[in-house]
This record gives sequence, C-alpha cells and structure tokens, in this order.
Amino acid sequence: MRAAKQYPTALTIAGSDSGGGAGMQADIKTMQHFQVFSTNVVVGLTAQNTLGVQGAYPTDEAVIDAQFDSLMADFDIQAAKTGALFDAKRVAKVAQNVSRYQIKQLVVDPVMVAKGGAALLDEAGVQAMKESLLPKAFLVTPNIPEAELLSGMKIQNEADMAEAAKRIQRFGVANVMVKGGHLPGDEVTNYVLLGSDSFVLTGKKVDTKRKHGTGDTLSAAITAMLAKGISLKRAILLANDYMNAIVSKPLYIGQGHGPLNHGLWSNPKKTFANLTERALRCQLVVGLANVDYDANRLFDLVRAACEAGVSLVQYREKGERSVDFEKRLAVAVTLSRICQKKDVLFFIDDDVDLAIASGADGVHVGQDDTSVASIVERAPQLLIGLSISTMAEFEKSRSSLADLAYIGVGPVFDTKTKKDAKPSIGLAGLKRIKEAAQLPVIAIGGLTEENAAGVYEAGADGIAVISAITKSDNLNRTVQKLSNL
Repeated sequence: MRAAKQYPTALTIAGSDSGGGAGMQADIKTMQHFQVFSTNVVVGLTAQNTLGVQGAYPTDEAVIDAQFDSLMADFDIQAAKTGALFDAKRVAKVAQNVSRYQIKQLVVDPVMVAKGGAALLDEAGVQAMKESLLPKAFLVTPNIPEAELLSGMKIQNEADMAEAAKRIQRFGVANVMVKGGHLPGDEVTNYVLLGSDSFVLTGKKVDTKRKHGTGDTLSAAITAMLAKGISLKRAILLANDYMNAIVSKPLYIGQGHGPLNHGLWSNPKKTFANLTERALRCQLVVGLANVDYDANRLFDLVRAACEAGVSLVQYREKGERSVDFEKRLAVAVTLSRICQKKDVLFFIDDDVDLAIASGADGVHVGQDDTSVASIVERAPQLLIGLSISTMAEFEKSRSSLADLAYIGVGPVFDTKTKKDAKPSIGLAGLKRIKEAAQLPVIAIGGLTEENAAGVYEAGADGIAVISAITKSDNLNRTVQKLSNL
C-alpha cells in the first residue's frame, strides 16, 4: 500500500481585505477550492468593504521577514503569488525574501490600479516592481491599466495587448498574461505570452458589479494549479474556466462591488427563477421508517420513483425508531445525489440543519416547527414549504407567504400515515385555501390514484404522498395518475 501524501501547499503574499472579497482572503478561498493548502505573508491590513477602502496599514518590514522565516522553516511551498504590496519598501522586501528562499514558481499579480482607477502603488513602488520583483517572477498577470503602466503604452485592442506583453517580458519575466476585462465589448479577452508562444482566451462578459477580487482570484487559481504540478499553460486554461464559472454565478452580498462566488455556491435567485409548476406536481415523502430502516431499499425506491416521474422527494423521519443525525445526513446526501442526477427537487422535512448540511434544495416545515423567517435568515438558498390545515392557520401565516415556494394543505382526507394528523378538511377546505392563496398549493393527506383527479379539480397544483408510492405495484401508472397526466 502506498504511503499517504499531503496535499500541496502554496503561499499568498498580499494584503488582507477585511471585507473578505479580495486580497489574501480571495486567494485562500480559491486555493481551498482547488484542494491546495494556503499559507500567507500579510504585507498590510485594510479596512474595506464592498463600497470601498476606508484605510490601509502596511506591515512592518521586520514582520514581513519574520513571516517568511516562519513559513519556510516548516512548509514545503510549491508555488507562491503576490498581490497588493503597498509601497516600494515592501515590494523590495518581498523580492529579497523570494530570492533568499529561492521561490521559483512565483505568480506576480501587480496590483497597481483599482477598478475605479485609483492608484494602489505609487511611482516608486511601480519602479521597484519592475526592477526587483518582475525579474524573479514565473508569470505576471496585469490588467489593462497595469499593463499600460508597465509597458509605457496605451492598450486599446488585442494587438496592443500583444505588444505590451512583449515589452513587459523585457523586465526579465518570460511569461505574461494581460487581462482584458477593461476593454469594451461583450467578451473578455486575455492575451497570454509564454516565452515566444502566445494564445488568446475569451469569456462572456457578465453584466454584474459582483466582481471584487477577480485579479486576485485568477492569479491564485493559477498558483494553486502550479503547486499541484500542473503545467503553466494548463494552469492558465483551468483558471480561466474557473473564473468564467464563478463570475456567472454572483453572490448578492454587500451593497457595492460584491465578492466572487469562490465556492460555487448555489444561487438562490436562480433556484427560485427556475421553479416551475411541474417541479411541484408529484411529491414523494419518504424515510427509513417506510422501508423497515433499510437504507438501500430507500435509495432503490427513490431512484425508481424519479425514473417514473416524481418531481420532488422529501426526506422525512417520523417513525418510532430514532435515527441519529449522522445516519440521517448520510442518507440525505445519497438521496440528494440521486435526485440531482434526475433533475428532481430534494427537500428535507422539518430539519434546517440537515437541509443545509446535505445540500438540499429546500425544507418543509409545519406550523409548530422552525419559523419561516429564521430559515430565510440562515439559509436564503433554500426553497420553503409550509403545512397549513385550516383558514385560521393560513391567516396566521400571511406574513410568511412571500418567502414560501408552496404551501402543503391538508390532510385533505383521513390518513393513517401520520398518527397525530389533524382533522381532514375535504375538497371544500382545500378549495377555500387555494382560492385565498397566491402561490402553489400542494395537497397532502390520504391521497391515492383514485382520488387524485378530484383533488386537482378542487384547485391543487400538486400532490404529496407516502403510501400511494411506497405501496404501489406499478410506479409509472401511479405517478401518472398522481400527476393527473
């Protein structure tokens, strides 16, 4: 058996962004995404948020030395990158340590100009970078304004980018990537010059102000790949793909230029926008208690139900036997994956922690369970279903309706599935609540193939069942009738 090997380690040499969107925070998040451990040398602190930088506080030069000494005495650092270096003294100090510790795979992101055009490095700092740091770099990744400063020319098109890259090479850095996000047009064009070979990368320009930290993130992604032993050209291609992916899935955090979605979290706005009437049509509510606590039987049942056309699966443990959280989490994660493969929504019943941990699409709660407002606060990405059995409960829940994906109304008929079920409301009760609601109504309680059509005639948008599916002798037929197809 081969010996276990540690994950690769990289180093970010940059400033700290208190807002978490750029700087070394962006670097660490990016490296973590690619399963590379990130160490860091803090060259300065900032007080900033998505609205701007309110203060900058460079680190003492002796502290920079001490951080390098500490890291190099312990970690096997395979690649490193620089970000904001604040001034000429700190540029020179970083360059000294790069030479001292013979850091070969150094990616220099020459942070000189902010997105709004403000200078982040003075003239002396730019000169120090040209003279002391660029000759030690493996790759430099300037944006258009930074490339203009380094090359001494105006850049207006791809041909200018190519010429600027050649000029930057004269400072002793063989590999240059000029990022073209500042140029006009619907596409972002990045020009890459690796020695004498060149190529162009393009991506669709996304109309969003949620792009804080793009330069840091791209260079960190390349650095992470280099630390993993990937070639420079391949590292750049993979990093470019990563950038295209995260820019297209913005996070809605902060009031200004928001952070990137480094972890590729699901977008709650997209989840809601994609929710169709069909997605709620036929729901299977099921748990281990329905299959004699045999997890494999449960997985097989859910696979078959998804194949038959079930549109939503709700995992629910209400049996007499207690199932601990770890077991429920393992079951929920597997069910979530099964549903994802079939493009079926996956909900958790009455357990927000489990819904978050398992990556579920939503959570269903009752009147006496976790409040809707608290779910929205903790997990805005989750769709929410709420049980309502009477008009009184509907009126009580009015303030929460805007945050719901649907309401589960019932029991419509008497049911033996739930021992503490409330009195049945019949088709008339279902119809009254549907007429008052401005959102999808899912009928629950005592529903079968035989009574499904009448439930839809009463106004239901969908049906949720347990035994109608778990005890079916023909899933395709059952799901069709429950879907009123």
